[in-house]
Amino acid sequence: MTSTILKDFTIFATHNPLLVYAILYLAGIFLGNISAFVGFWLVISGYLGPWGILFLFITLFASDLTGDITWYALGHALRGTRFGTFIRNHLPHHERLERHLEKNSDRWVFLSKFIYASAFTVLFMIGWCRVEFKKFFRAAVLATLVWLPVLLLVAYGLIFALSYLRVAAVFHGLELVFLIGLVIFLAMRYGLSAILEVVFGGNGDGNAETFDSNKNTH
Repeated sequence: MTSTILKDFTIFATHNPLLVYAILYLAGIFLGNISAFVGFWLVISGYLGPWGILFLFITLFASDLTGDITWYALGHALRGTRFGTFIRNHLPHHERLERHLEKNSDRWVFLSKFIYASAFTVLFMIGWCRVEFKKFFRAAVLATLVWLPVLLLVAYGLIFALSYLRVAAVFHGLELVFLIGLVIFLAMRYGLSAILEVVFGGNGDGNAETFDSNKNTH
């Protein structure tokens, strides 16, 4: 069944590239990395033509920024509403969190790219804390420019690895190959996420605590 779905989808992509780009753009806003990985798989496999990688990069870049701005704007708009007040009243140490995000928002924007399904929460809170839009947007653009090549390398590695496994006939069905590839993909993603969290998270918390200690001494 999986092989049939993939075959039908690749035929559809070959004959309807513009529609595929539109689908990837909309899916990328809500699904993020999964949508990007599917797009890279189509390009590397040759289903989107010789210019596919350029158009895909443009599509994913626009999609990712659209999603980032949407979640940021939603948090910013809801700050003064009842829902925003509810968050303020039930969020422990919200003042400290606001100071931390104001000082380290660029690090958290980068981190959200490499921890799957974290973009909405991180960017919503950055907007809710009223971090300056120019500062947020600059970090979002730079983070996206870093994130896309990294994901492309991961996609290349997985596709070549899966091709080798098929040729070697280690697995007897496309369903199992796809499952193994997905497990490897998630393992690499969460491994990179853990490294970035150690690099960025530790520094960010240290900055927040230093800020509080300086304030108390004055």
